[in-house]
Amino acid sequence: MKESMEIALAITAPRRLAALKSFATLDRAALLAFLDDPQLAELLPQGAVATHLYFGSEYCEHLFPNDVDLATALDQAERLGLKFVLPTPIANDGLLARIVTVVTRLPAEAEVVANDWGVAQTMKVQFPRHGVVAGRQLAKMIKDPRMPTPTWNKVYPSNYRAAPYARLLSSFGIRQVELDIPPFATPDVFAVNDLAVTVWAPYAYIAKGRICKIGSLGQKTEEKFAPGRPCHRECLGILEREPDAAVSGLRTYSRGTTMFYRHDAAMFGVLHNAIAQGHVKRLVLSEV
Repeated sequence: MKESMEIALAITAPRRLAALKSFATLDRAALLAFLDDPQLAELLPQGAVATHLYFGSEYCEHLFPNDVDLATALDQAERLGLKFVLPTPIANDGLLARIVTVVTRLPAEAEVVANDWGVAQTMKVQFPRHGVVAGRQLAKMIKDPRMPTPTWNKVYPSNYRAAPYARLLSSFGIRQVELDIPPFATPDVFAVNDLAVTVWAPYAYIAKGRICKIGSLGQKTEEKFAPGRPCHRECLGILEREPDAAVSGLRTYSRGTTMFYRHDAAMFGVLHNAIAQGHVKRLVLSEV
């Protein structure tokens, strides 16, 4: 009997947690209403019910949840019967210490998404009972929406096709990995050496940096576009959409330090088929 696919809702902005309070359960209709994205109906089977709640950011240490927001997210996850997942970004020593403090407060069944080898090592040593999932920043693949043909995917295939990389993940106790759907995706994108696969939809991250363009706009000229400035989380209220689609036809967006693209019809088709064939253990639905 085929195992049912897990379905997660990912939230980054704390203000969106309040919207969860209007739902008694996160079934298919509730998920579509919360995300206000009818196209996601193509991916959600009838009778689908969310199983996990992600809260936090994989891309910026300034968006790591504070105590109040974390408590709210944990309360909502418990009320809705969802397992909690904490996404974590690349971490300096200060953030790593905060992650350790937060993980001690998480329920036993909670998971941590690691995009940093130091976070993965800390979880292995200090919290071996918590599940650790390899985040999308550890999945090395070409996701440049400017690619005109699939040739680059052949030149630089996903690192998950390399057996040594799977062994490296195994050494950290990682049994599940998270992926985006790249341009010109083919079914073999899910060939990850027997690791369980999580796929995000309908947005994929292209690249991230340390410079927050939106956060720099109000700074003095000499302080613009430089790391280390005070963060007021401007990115949570401002989304930049590129005026024209890329060469491939993908629509791209910028939020804070990170660029994203929205899946096109072909990507939806590849993902739909992968779900139907049972290749996707978990589907994570998010806003951009």
